[in-house]
Amino acid sequence: MRPYVTLSAVMILLLQLAACGDPEVIRVGFIGGLEGRASDIGIASRNAVQMAVDEKNEAGGINGRQIQLLVRDDLGTSEGGAEAAQSLIAEGVEAIIGPNLSVVAGGMVPVINEAKIVSITPTVSSLAFVGNNDHFYRIGSSTRQYAEAYARYSIDVGHRKMATALDGRNALFSSSWQDEFERAFTELGGTLVASFQFDSTIGGEFSRAATTLLASKPDAMIFIANGVDSAQLTQQVRKQDKEVELMAAEWAASESLLTLGGAAIEGLLLLQTYDRYDETAHYVAFRDAYKARFRSDPGFSSIAAYDGATVLFSALQERGDDETMKSSMDALGTTQGLQQKVTFDGFGDSARQLVFVTVQKGKFIRK
Repeated sequence: MRPYVTLSAVMILLLQLAACGDPEVIRVGFIGGLEGRASDIGIASRNAVQMAVDEKNEAGGINGRQIQLLVRDDLGTSEGGAEAAQSLIAEGVEAIIGPNLSVVAGGMVPVINEAKIVSITPTVSSLAFVGNNDHFYRIGSSTRQYAEAYARYSIDVGHRKMATALDGRNALFSSSWQDEFERAFTELGGTLVASFQFDSTIGGEFSRAATTLLASKPDAMIFIANGVDSAQLTQQVRKQDKEVELMAAEWAASESLLTLGGAAIEGLLLLQTYDRYDETAHYVAFRDAYKARFRSDPGFSSIAAYDGATVLFSALQERGDDETMKSSMDALGTTQGLQQKVTFDGFGDSARQLVFVTVQKGKFIRK
């Protein structure tokens, strides 16, 4: 009888030890473009989210559980977004941060809604994703808010004829942006005199865009494109015209624009959603840690992605035992981000403070 008692005691002890083991990790997904022309903001977002995860884990995790970040490249396409979301859901993620591009969200959002997986995008702004009571939460402003700001600025400085070049590979964003700009600019008394939709994979598109738009004799041009393409568009326009004012949509305000644009982008006007010269202790600590780890300055997508991670961690922290992630997100209220507070409306939409900057001596300088 005694051996049986001893064996049972050992089994109970083993079960107790197993029960006292490390708690299960919380799996969080990230979806972004990690290759290609628009990968600058995807990589910057991924870096910031990884920082947020590491900091949270070093501080003890969420309710004692460590976070495991699973990263997927969306390839900058709708199909890539859908496949990335399906892969992460199959891995059992609790929530996803991303993507950055509206075209990617077009494929991803139906997948996460069907699976009821909350996703927080740092930068997607197309009106196609605004005002929907679903599982997709947006940190940034909408194309309407951005485009209206450019329209008001253009009228205020005396522009009455504008021309645009827009990225056809992310038309879900760029067409929404241009439509909102034309509506607002027309209401204020201006006219959109020319538009050129380009495909960056076709040789000579930037030169043709410059020639076509300049032929309409606009007072100014706006490039609705990423930082890499906006740099090349600016260079092509400056080869033919040194005077016309040039602007780029907020998407272009990345470190890649400054690196690739050279002297041609001096004076280029853009909107930004954060203060890169903020000297508050919280932001300086983040900026210095980011620069030390990734050897580059954090950009707008880094700030928004870090804020997205902060919001998500708060929702995970506050979630009740029987509560869904969406219910926890909807009940969250306001969360303090790196520089701005994040508050979602009843549709999961938020907005950022907008600041116009120009490029001066290779830097973004507030106007």
